[in-house]
Amino acid sequence: MTLTLKGGMIRSESTSVGFTASGSSLEDAKVHEDRTSSVTAENYSFSGRFDYRLKDMDKWYWYGGTSWEQNLPIGLDSRTAVSAGIGRILADTKYKWRIDTGLGVTREEPTVLPPGFQKEFGTFNLTSSFQRSFNGNISYNADLACTYNLKRFKDSLIVFKQGLTVMMTKGTALKVGYDVNYKNIPGLISVRAYSHDDPPVLLGNLIISAKKLDAIATTSLVVSF
Repeated sequence: MTLTLKGGMIRSESTSVGFTASGSSLEDAKVHEDRTSSVTAENYSFSGRFDYRLKDMDKWYWYGGTSWEQNLPIGLDSRTAVSAGIGRILADTKYKWRIDTGLGVTREEPTVLPPGFQKEFGTFNLTSSFQRSFNGNISYNADLACTYNLKRFKDSLIVFKQGLTVMMTKGTALKVGYDVNYKNIPGLISVRAYSHDDPPVLLGNLIISAKKLDAIATTSLVVSF
């Protein structure tokens, strides 16, 4: 039996800088610097999974796992999922490739609750995991996970993660990755609306749909125990 635990945190903040000047004349005008910070990416996740081969050295296995995720910029306050299923190892040399399928239960808590939204639903899951090793200390991985809502099958979530990992010491590695998330029915997000007055006046909040496609490049330190 193999137990795998993963945790991740992505937070990106951008700051825009603007300058204004005021005074009774150009000669005595003073320049003021205005800085506005905003969070452009914020994602927290944790997952645990165990795999058990049906027979020693057999290519078939069964698995069970759970995961939790929060991604506020796309309107997701929390997503908790539990799944179990069966898989097969297609390659286990310097190329490692396996696919598995199973059923699960998911509970979602959006930041903005749409009308008629169902927080809990069953899922059909299909995943693929590929890894290629180079010279012992460099590896490339590509992981694909497809999740379909059994109550509303067109409500699908596709996550593709790929990365290049370079071992630095026995227990640490540097990983550069690129993650793509596609949700066919995206969540809703709240946006503050301001008037054109000077200074601007808060008018209220607008509810808009998040983008279906969310992509982010990552650099991370991987610690193995």
